[in-house]
Amino acid sequence: MENNEINNNVEVPKDIKKNNKKGLIIIIAAIILIIGGVLLILLLPGKDSGAGNTEKDEKLKPLPLPEVTGGERGQLGIDKNINESNIDEYLNRSDSVYRDMRMLDDPAQYENIGGDRFLSGYVKGFEIVSLPYLIPVEGLPEVVGNTYSGKTLFSVDENGNYIPNYEESLSIIEELFPKDKVIFLMCGGGGYAGMTKAFLVSLGWDETKIYNIGGYWYYDGENDVKVPKVNGEYDFSGVPYHEIKFDELKEKEGDVIVSPQTPTPTPTATVTQEPTSNVKIYLDDKYYGSYEGGIDKGIESLSLFSYKDRYTALAGTDEGVELEKEIDNVAAEYGNKINQMLDNKESFVILVNASDFCASYTSDSVTLETNIIELARENNFYFYNIGLKIYKNTRLYQQVKYAPSVIIINKGEILAYTDAESDADLKLSKSREEFNNWFTSHVYLNK
Repeated sequence: MENNEINNNVEVPKDIKKNNKKGLIIIIAAIILIIGGVLLILLLPGKDSGAGNTEKDEKLKPLPLPEVTGGERGQLGIDKNINESNIDEYLNRSDSVYRDMRMLDDPAQYENIGGDRFLSGYVKGFEIVSLPYLIPVEGLPEVVGNTYSGKTLFSVDENGNYIPNYEESLSIIEELFPKDKVIFLMCGGGGYAGMTKAFLVSLGWDETKIYNIGGYWYYDGENDVKVPKVNGEYDFSGVPYHEIKFDELKEKEGDVIVSPQTPTPTPTATVTQEPTSNVKIYLDDKYYGSYEGGIDKGIESLSLFSYKDRYTALAGTDEGVELEKEIDNVAAEYGNKINQMLDNKESFVILVNASDFCASYTSDSVTLETNIIELARENNFYFYNIGLKIYKNTRLYQQVKYAPSVIIINKGEILAYTDAESDADLKLSKSREEFNNWFTSHVYLNK
């Protein structure tokens, strides 16, 4: 037992005492650091606090002021700085709301201008608010026809003032388009979005916080959400859609104008394309004189026009789904034909029409399309008339994105084109003489 007893009188060596003291100091310091860290976390504002300075907010990309682009797109009010090409950079902002102004199924025939009457897809983050349910929509292109014409939240008097039709009309608008948020608007081609901005500004919204970013039909980003089909029909059940239940609203008695204001025009940018070459070219031989391939004198139409009636009649059916696949295949075939001509270094002219179902024009109105058609008819030269669906299958789409446009190709390269975003080029759509002067400065009319 003597060997197992602890001798408390044994002196501990000094180096052991020193090490024990150091260890105790380290443990105390660690405890202090842990307690301090916990207190710091508790005192800092959480992610859901009202401080408004979350990590996400601090990284928000600065927004340029809205600035309407030029040209024909500018006529719709589409923004120069934030549009279909870069909207992905501005998604998921905590200071913003995102609204797509299309209908799920629009009575207007937007297929006739290269679009889609159905909400076949949308940009992730956007919520659908149908403009034709908010205000009467008029002035659509004749080829499109009319959209919905039933009940709306507001009507318009003879002076252009907006009159609420229901007690809840204004409060619904304020809920859908919060005044304290930045508002990003889009639709199919930019028209509905432009009308929405004008409507909001007329009611007192700050136009510097509203962006018309254009149309889904031109969107090629990474946040494209396709609406699925079930038994040949679009399934809208998963779409973030704001329904307006008119039957549950209280009709307003008497005409009361809601905060009418004269909108201050948003500055319009003068956008011009890069200076084109002074070279004047001949087209290839087959584009002069008698040509048997065209549907009209002066036009070789690579169009989907023959599908138009069937496409309209079968939209939303199983047979229509198969027809859409066939149309896509034909569009790709036509697009590859253009690409082959570029590879072969040919010299030719293309009219990129807004409509997939383009055909010869008989309208007396002056447009870019009628200008080149008349010039071709009168001077016996030929050009390709194609719609957006075909055009997107060509390499040219990466260089000239928006329609309508006339593109002059010299030995497989773009020599000149009309820019749908250029104010300087807008005159080429409005004046036949101006268009003729521009075209003949680049192309000899006769071989």
